[in-house]
Amino acid sequence: MRLAGRTAFVTGSSRGIGAAIARRLAADGAKVVLHASRSAERANEVAEAIRAQGGTADVVLGDLAGGDTAIRVMDEAFAVHGALDIFVSNAGAPMSGPIVELEPAVLDAHLALNLRAVILATAQFARLTTSEHGRVVLISSASASQPACGGAVYSAAKAGAEGFIRSAAQELGERGITLNSVEPGMTLSREAPQAAVDKIAGWTALRRVGMPEDIADIVAFLASDEARWLTGLTIPATGGQVASATTIFAYDK
Repeated sequence: MRLAGRTAFVTGSSRGIGAAIARRLAADGAKVVLHASRSAERANEVAEAIRAQGGTADVVLGDLAGGDTAIRVMDEAFAVHGALDIFVSNAGAPMSGPIVELEPAVLDAHLALNLRAVILATAQFARLTTSEHGRVVLISSASASQPACGGAVYSAAKAGAEGFIRSAAQELGERGITLNSVEPGMTLSREAPQAAVDKIAGWTALRRVGMPEDIADIVAFLASDEARWLTGLTIPATGGQVASATTIFAYDK
């Protein structure tokens, strides 16, 4: 198994893309630490499923948008096995609303979770890990690089997080740590209107929308030794989507 002996931490891994990533990394042999914001119930269900398949999984909790919680949660994830090799920054909140209706508190909350927490957690991972196989993967969004009507703040936060990852890759590369971003398009990680699914499927080269496992496979590759020469990149994971992401951002987590 390509990740045997490695330890991975995946934020926002109680459902959807994050859960699929945790399951895939565990299947590849990594010991996985899952994360949920407040309730451990769904994260524990994912962890139990991983254990049932012979994997190793634990759960940590914490609202990454609050104070220095992103640092504390990273510390707790590290403490589970006394090591971390892989950090997948998946936690995020897609909806932000029209800019003319934007309240300062909403702006602060979105930037705190989608940008500030990414910076704090990644920096703490870099402080803690001694791995020569350090891997950071940001789960971004197609709306970071395409228009997203009604999601301007989310787009800005994701674009900022991608910029941080690119620059951090230059700082940490000499330690063998790689940092990359993945931009999912519409991904069926939860309920979505069938009309939107059908319409957006027609905008892709592969004529379907994504599934969480499609994203998980890409992350598993980036976390592996085979991706050792890739860093500072943003990978579009959209199935060849060519149309505007105006309606995608609401469903891409």
